[in-house]
Amino acid sequence: MALDYKSTADKIIEAVGGKENIASATHCMTRLRMVLVDEKKANDDKVNKIKGVKSVIKQGGQYQVVIGNEVSNLFKEFKAMGFGEEAGSVQNKPEGNIGQRLLGFISGCLTPLLPAILGAGMLKVVLTLCTTLNVLESTNPTYTMFYAMADAFFYFLPIFLGWSIAKKTGGSIPLYLAVGAMLCYPDLTSLLGGAVEGVKYGTFLGSQCTYLFGVIPVIDTSYTSSVVPMLLMAPVMMWAEEFADKVSPNVLKAFLKPLIFMIICVPVVLVVLGPLGGVIGNGMAFIINSMYNAVPWLTVGILSAIMPFIVMTGMHYALIPICINNMATLGWDVIVLVTMFCSNICQGGAAFGVAAKTKDVETRSEGIACGISATIAGVTEPAMYGINLRFGKPMIAAVTGAGISGLLAGITSVKGYSMGGSPSFLSLITFIGGDSPYAGVIWGAICGALGLAIAAVLSFIMYSDKAAGVGEFAADSDGGVTNAPETIYSPIKGKLLSLSETPDDMFASGTMGEGVAIEPVEGKVFAPADGEISAFFETGHAIGITTENGAEILIHVGMNTVELKGEGFTVKRTAGDKVRKGDLLLEFDIDLIKNAGYPIITPVIVTNSEDYTKVSPKAGGVDIKAGDSIIDVE
Repeated sequence: MALDYKSTADKIIEAVGGKENIASATHCMTRLRMVLVDEKKANDDKVNKIKGVKSVIKQGGQYQVVIGNEVSNLFKEFKAMGFGEEAGSVQNKPEGNIGQRLLGFISGCLTPLLPAILGAGMLKVVLTLCTTLNVLESTNPTYTMFYAMADAFFYFLPIFLGWSIAKKTGGSIPLYLAVGAMLCYPDLTSLLGGAVEGVKYGTFLGSQCTYLFGVIPVIDTSYTSSVVPMLLMAPVMMWAEEFADKVSPNVLKAFLKPLIFMIICVPVVLVVLGPLGGVIGNGMAFIINSMYNAVPWLTVGILSAIMPFIVMTGMHYALIPICINNMATLGWDVIVLVTMFCSNICQGGAAFGVAAKTKDVETRSEGIACGISATIAGVTEPAMYGINLRFGKPMIAAVTGAGISGLLAGITSVKGYSMGGSPSFLSLITFIGGDSPYAGVIWGAICGALGLAIAAVLSFIMYSDKAAGVGEFAADSDGGVTNAPETIYSPIKGKLLSLSETPDDMFASGTMGEGVAIEPVEGKVFAPADGEISAFFETGHAIGITTENGAEILIHVGMNTVELKGEGFTVKRTAGDKVRKGDLLLEFDIDLIKNAGYPIITPVIVTNSEDYTKVSPKAGGVDIKAGDSIIDVE
């Protein structure tokens, strides 16, 4: 369903605190990713209610709004308004524990490289098909020219990482690029490979080495196609640039600052962090290879089952270094390419199961669209957030299907030999390779079909429109709550008035919704029904409650009382609390409010009145107690 991109962009900007609160913005395949000046100004609930928004995720200093396949079109509206990676210079301080911050940093550095990773990977897949089918020989000049494009990105990956790390940290792009380029420099590669005659080589920590300044051992390591060394260098480059800037006199800074930066970075990366990155990379490959060789079915099965929850955190991009490292050291990968394949297919299968079971036309349409997105394009967020997590049980079906599919993939040794596109049925060709080139494709197709069938069948069995609250069981098509007939009870003791008697045109006209007004005689506000506090203003003057049956109630104590900034209000509960009818929510000082010159009349409004066929307020002019019925909705 196409979005009004301009309107959606405007609503998102407003909900996150306005243009001035957005430091920078970018997007990945399904998410709008923003760095906010003050994340506390963003209204998560308001963002979540915007049409087209699947979910909000806060990770690694980014405010991520999950949109789905249409995010690139939406982002065009952001760019038209001047937003982009260069839109601002303010960076949020990373939140969460050190592990979350580390993964958030890795994800932020790799996300901008995804177009080239996927494009180069798919080109390698096409070339593999051409040679396998004898369409091209690997010695053919045409093959060489195209392979140069496909392989160059991965070969010079440290250089590209220098660019993305500089963008992420706000560092000097040319200086960071220089560090990455050094690691790929042909003469250095030959030197560290032990291929230069006349050079003194020795042994250090069991590895061949050469020497810096003739005495400091530099372990022989290859850095082309590597990820970890540049990521390890990120804090060093940040510190080195800051230090060089601080110690360089202004008159000499133009050349002295970069000189000091390079003098610091060369020994650090070659003597310490580069070899350490090589050890880490080889260690990861060894551990994964050992796990896979010992219990391949269990390793792939478990990772396939938990992959949706990794995706939810936005940290699936942080797995890319492991995948690239596996491809460089082992020649294949299962941790990302196979497990995400099984998981993505099953997310789509569960969505298809809902589409087959539901009698609601819109839910069926969403289920089919989300299923196609996941199984064919490998984009799962629409299925996860729009269908499976939204209704709960389909997610259980998807996880079960993925686990079983992954077990079979592990048993049959399905492996990914090329990176190309988000894992889906279209990416089956990436499984071509090994001793039996087509065995992986055949078994991969079987695993995908099995997972799809299991997820779809289980989802069909477990899902019901009634439990999910859709179709004839809900008046709103956005899902989540049922708008069944119910009675709203008075939250305040006082005199019941017609809403038109409210001394504020916005309330009196019914613009905010149908309801009543109350002139309080007691300064206490009680819950008008069973439900959840959806909003509680910091000033205490207004409360939003969503009842269990879906009515959205606004209780606004007095007129313009927000100007009191909380004086005279004592809050008893907080937003997100579950409440029962009659629970005390707020106490307020009637005399203080009156003496400050503010009307005490309190509107009680059904703000989603349009979701009901009839809203019937009780007639005014009578005294009421808290708990008396005041509004019927049906």
